[in-house]
Amino acid sequence: MSELDDAALLELLDLTFDALCASRVSDWVDPDRVLAAVDLALTPARVMDWHARLVVPMRTRLLARAAKSRTRLGAWLPAEATASLTALLGQPVHLPRKAIDEMVASEQVRETVRTTLQETLSSLVSKVIAGTPGAGSGGLRDALSWGARAAASASKGILGGLGGSLQDRVREVIDGSMALVQRRIAERLASEETARSLGAQRQKVFLSTLEKTEADAAEALSRVPHEQLDSLTPQVIAHNLARPEVREGLHAELHAVLEDLSRHTVGELLDQAGLRDATRQWLHAHGLPFARKLAHSAPVTAWRARPAG
Repeated sequence: MSELDDAALLELLDLTFDALCASRVSDWVDPDRVLAAVDLALTPARVMDWHARLVVPMRTRLLARAAKSRTRLGAWLPAEATASLTALLGQPVHLPRKAIDEMVASEQVRETVRTTLQETLSSLVSKVIAGTPGAGSGGLRDALSWGARAAASASKGILGGLGGSLQDRVREVIDGSMALVQRRIAERLASEETARSLGAQRQKVFLSTLEKTEADAAEALSRVPHEQLDSLTPQVIAHNLARPEVREGLHAELHAVLEDLSRHTVGELLDQAGLRDATRQWLHAHGLPFARKLAHSAPVTAWRARPAG
């Protein structure tokens, strides 16, 4: 049997590469086996190990490098992209009407509106009773028949010191005003003016972010509680991989991607990516040393020395 020198090994590598290029992705990938491999590779212990070995050191190095940089974040975007994003982010932001209605109707907003109305009305009445110039205090006191007792108790708050019937009337006024105030808040939030304002603010934040340096970004990222988040990563991955809907989605997407890629041979896909020649060169550079070592290994030497038949 002829000697497997470098020329023969390179020829063998080229023949293997050409055969691979003539095949399709579906010849090599089985979605069911991919999911099984994911289950094996992404156990919590393995995720934690890879995360600690690769992600954490890389993050530390990148943050340390960025902390010394005075380069502005805007350098990451070409001028055309910056202009496009600036225009896009400056467009009006229309809040979903359903979200607005739910927010305005929430108990927190209702309580805030109620408190504001109460404080405003209490302040107004207190000033009127105290005889604030220009407020027309006498006529208002007569119209409401408050008398001396109301004047004496106004400083305690409109709902705290007034008589029961008047207290009820004030509460009715406040409760009756609630719906109107809430409706106006909702209309304001849903207005075109608010949408334009939100868009302008979003655009302003984007442009100001581009002016910050990489060191500023590194400082902000360093305040993230990485240790706590790192400990949660394996749990989150394991939890979601166990969810039937996630597994069904992954299975469906693997089939869809595999079907699309398998419309072309591996060689055609490499051509589309402009990588066929680069891949062949990589195979020559890194595959030849491996093939040389393999060809002269004891198991392969014994295999080639076996008698035919």
